[in-house]
Amino acid sequence: MKIELDHNMTAAQIRSASFRESDNSIEIVWTTGAAVRRRGRDGAFYDEVLSLDPAHVRLGRLNAGAPFLNTHSDKSLSDVLGAVVAGSARITAGRGLARIALSKAPGDADHVLKIKDGVIRNISVGYAIHAVEKIETDNAIAIFRVVDWEPLEISAVPVPADAGAQIMQAARNKPKTAIATVRTVPKYSPAAARLRMFAKMQQRGLLRPEGSTH
Repeated sequence: MKIELDHNMTAAQIRSASFRESDNSIEIVWTTGAAVRRRGRDGAFYDEVLSLDPAHVRLGRLNAGAPFLNTHSDKSLSDVLGAVVAGSARITAGRGLARIALSKAPGDADHVLKIKDGVIRNISVGYAIHAVEKIETDNAIAIFRVVDWEPLEISAVPVPADAGAQIMQAARNKPKTAIATVRTVPKYSPAAARLRMFAKMQQRGLLRPEGSTH
């Protein structure tokens, strides 16, 4: 089965305490892989879970120096606030980490200062989906586990707003990805069991949601 998907975005946070004066850079957590409730083009809601198996995440663009943008705006070079330090993006202990080299341009000084001071704390990663598994469950809400995805850019954002609303608004201005392959996983499979356990832990507050403090 194949479906057509848009570029997606998900929230995480800047770790302002990690600012390094020597190269004007800062460490970020750009994903924790937490489940996010989304709404499809047919109006139906579903839960999207990003796999953080290193084999499932294409880090090539990030590690080639992907842009660090102002609120996902890519219409002008002035929207670029920095860039991912080449080779710094990695998946470690269930989180996506990277170091961002911040711009030293006078026109970016206000935003960069707020990032250094911890006033701007939230980031959002824009990514393309290449393949997902549909997990069969007894719940009305479908679960899609993304098992092949590609971060394209990282952005500083003012508020970690509702992820679904943010995505739907952004999708109008973003090109579509290639057709993604969807593989259905039986609800009694080990993969489905792990997803159900993950969802229950989140409901009980045992896992921090995407965008929480790290």
